[in-house]
Amino acid sequence: MYRPQELEPGMVLLMTEGPRRNLLDCLIAWSTANPFVHACLVGEGTLIDPLWRVVEHPLDRYAANGWAFRVPEADAAVRAQAVAWAQARLGRVYGLAELLADGARFDLHWLPLGGRWHPRHWTCSGFVAMAYRAAGLPLTLAPYPAPADLSYSPRLAGPRPWEAGPGPP
Repeated sequence: MYRPQELEPGMVLLMTEGPRRNLLDCLIAWSTANPFVHACLVGEGTLIDPLWRVVEHPLDRYAANGWAFRVPEADAAVRAQAVAWAQARLGRVYGLAELLADGARFDLHWLPLGGRWHPRHWTCSGFVAMAYRAAGLPLTLAPYPAPADLSYSPRLAGPRPWEAGPGPP
């Protein structure tokens, strides 16, 4: 879906369900009615990936099911700030409680209790959104962003699966 050699620091990757589908990915896609189930940020030669902990991975990790997005409004300084914010959080624990709260919000229609713009833990898409928010450029106004929210952001430039046109017959 993307070519690792074309990635630049500060780009946002959104992933569809990969070749090794799992229950969590299926639930996120179903819950948000959107093909994107995971988000990460391109760092300096690696992906900064908020999984169960924030870790770094090789750039080609999601090449088969990842969609790369540029942030045209972000100049080099903003992109560098977003990447620095993300790198400073390597090793931090993933926001499992936030993920469960998102499930309650999407599927049970429970209203959130309190804001999460300054949490200690994030979901994958919340992590990416916070990196840019900390750099002064919010990617979305959604206070609890899911990968779907990032995919609809007008600040992300790149193809979406629903814009790709018809597939083979």
